[in-house]
Amino acid sequence: MPNNEKPGELETFVASLIPHDDPVWPKSKEYIDRIPESDRKFSQDKTLRAQVHAWLAARERPRMMGAAIGAGDLNTEACDSIRLVDWLRRLFG
Repeated sequence: MPNNEKPGELETFVASLIPHDDPVWPKSKEYIDRIPESDRKFSQDKTLRAQVHAWLAARERPRMMGAAIGAGDLNTEACDSIRLVDWLRRLFG
């Protein structure tokens, strides 16, 4: 996880940047959750990854995670984002 404190993958971080009032995020999670486990092509520990990518695919212009940040699809004012940017600025001056 980019904050070196919480467990997770990059998608864990990206999920924390999805605006809290986004109406598509709950639907993206529900879509993935409703896929029977016997039909899933991903393991249980990759469920959040699938949910984030379903959300990204449902954007007006589907993008990869990094491009979604630059396009304003993700909340860069979220606490996790601010802490990461702070750390990067301290690291690279």
